[in-house]
Amino acid sequence: MVPIFSSFIMMLVSTLKRCFVRAFLAGLSFFLLLCVSGCSFKTKQSSLDPKGPIALAQYDLFMVTVWVTLFIFVTVGGALLWVVWRFRQRPDDDDDHMPNQSHGNPLVEVGLIVASILLLVIIAVPTLRVLVYTFELPEDEGSKLGQWYQGPLTEEDAETILTVNVMGYQWWWAFEYPQLGITTANELVIPEGKVVKLNLRSADVIHSFWLPKIAGKVDLIPGRANWMWIKADEPGHYYGQCAEFCGSAHAYMLFRSDVLSHRDFEAWVEYQKKDAPEALEVSVAAGERLFAEKTCIQCHTIRGNQYAMGIKGPDLTHVASRKSLAAGIMDNRGVDGRIDRLKQRENLFEWIKNSQHIKPGNLMYHDDAGLKTVPLSDDDVHKIVAYLQTLN
Repeated sequence: MVPIFSSFIMMLVSTLKRCFVRAFLAGLSFFLLLCVSGCSFKTKQSSLDPKGPIALAQYDLFMVTVWVTLFIFVTVGGALLWVVWRFRQRPDDDDDHMPNQSHGNPLVEVGLIVASILLLVIIAVPTLRVLVYTFELPEDEGSKLGQWYQGPLTEEDAETILTVNVMGYQWWWAFEYPQLGITTANELVIPEGKVVKLNLRSADVIHSFWLPKIAGKVDLIPGRANWMWIKADEPGHYYGQCAEFCGSAHAYMLFRSDVLSHRDFEAWVEYQKKDAPEALEVSVAAGERLFAEKTCIQCHTIRGNQYAMGIKGPDLTHVASRKSLAAGIMDNRGVDGRIDRLKQRENLFEWIKNSQHIKPGNLMYHDDAGLKTVPLSDDDVHKIVAYLQTLN
């Protein structure tokens, strides 16, 4: 009876071991599949598809680190597997036998220490080089505004590169171009092939400016002046976001960057310098009046509207020309990449009507004069949207 029971137990243990191994391998395969599914060079915010010199330098540094660590993993892991296999217990081994013990090999120990130091140096040298390169503004004569920008400039501005003052708010971005006299929100527009300096400031909490395909990320810290420089190799529409947790709507603090040719950039600047058009149509004028009556003017600026001079929220002077809304959350573009007016109208209506649902905690809803306390009918919202869509 006992031998039968023992055989049953051994068979059960063996079966459980096989089941455990199979379950482990299945789980490991599923985990690796998930990991591989995240590997892509074509995602909107992939650091593996650099489009600027800083992003390229950081990518090269990343690959150096990957190859060094892969070499360490293969070497150490291979040695471990060889030792486990070479000194495994065999069926005819004596269970009470004690292998010969040794203190170690000084030559091997010193060699491993030296090898570790060399590997760290291989990583450290390019790391320091990239750090210096990233935070040292290039002396690029061709990037000076006077060399390529045809618009009016002061003598001082003509001898400097394009500068953009970036201000982070909960949860949106303001972009001011002091040399050009324009301000926009949530969409950074820069010329291709030119060095641009970004002055980074925060109006409230710590944020982090991250534009992965063009540059790395730098924190915006209250009370501290940070900066970075960027340069885009080719025109395109790029995606960025805040990379530092900054509150309940941190995940919705996105922004876009349009890289334009020199001619298109100059045309964009001249357009942005213009005031908003006068509301001539009756329905548009009604929307303009509601924009003032419903306290929108307390937070937003619209150049050309003598009453709209608020600074709490984004500048809306040319809001209808922007390809996104609500700090990059709502895309106004159609399948051809151009602004879809119908889609934009729907987005504006949805944002004004349900901003708290789209971006919880936003000040447009929760401020003292926010939409939480302001009655707005659907007809009111449609009229305001009609007015905002003329700001293009």
